[in-house]
Amino acid sequence: MRRDTRNQMIRQAAFLFRGRGYGATGIREIAQQAGAHRGVMYHHFPRGKTEVAEEVLAATDAAVGSYIESWCANQEPIPAMRAIIAGAKMMMAMGEHPPGSPVAAVALGAGPDDQGLRDTADAIYGRWQRAFRNCLHRNGTPDADAANLATLLIAGIEGALVLCRAEGNNTPLDRLAAALEITLRTH
Repeated sequence: MRRDTRNQMIRQAAFLFRGRGYGATGIREIAQQAGAHRGVMYHHFPRGKTEVAEEVLAATDAAVGSYIESWCANQEPIPAMRAIIAGAKMMMAMGEHPPGSPVAAVALGAGPDDQGLRDTADAIYGRWQRAFRNCLHRNGTPDADAANLATLLIAGIEGALVLCRAEGNNTPLDRLAAALEITLRTH
């Protein structure tokens, strides 16, 4: 039961970060959404919201990163890219929560004293880019181009998620996939 409560808090924090941003989300709100008292939050996360954010980042990376690595290890670049974007679309469609990335929310909302959170977000984005870069490299793309294209994919997805939220649909992800396919076919 204890683990379930903690995991529920992490899930609710991720949804709130996606929807409201890291900076605009408080411990009290996370506890309320998780159906717990604020004291329970501090029992599970003695360092407060920073510790919650670390757990959200770790959970997001564990889930998303493992998929990205699997898709990139077992497919050629265009199908891998399409699978990654389809995964982003699937995450967008889950639940009543607005589109967005908890990693981006934490990276953008982390304050001056939260360098550790930005470093963690940077490491996560690096892992995701590395998986796609390795896929590209394995399929003959030179190192410099592979690194640039991997950055384009991850940055494009994060930007497309913002556009999806603004437009209220997933069309920006579809347009991103079409544009990246054209770009990948020329390499």
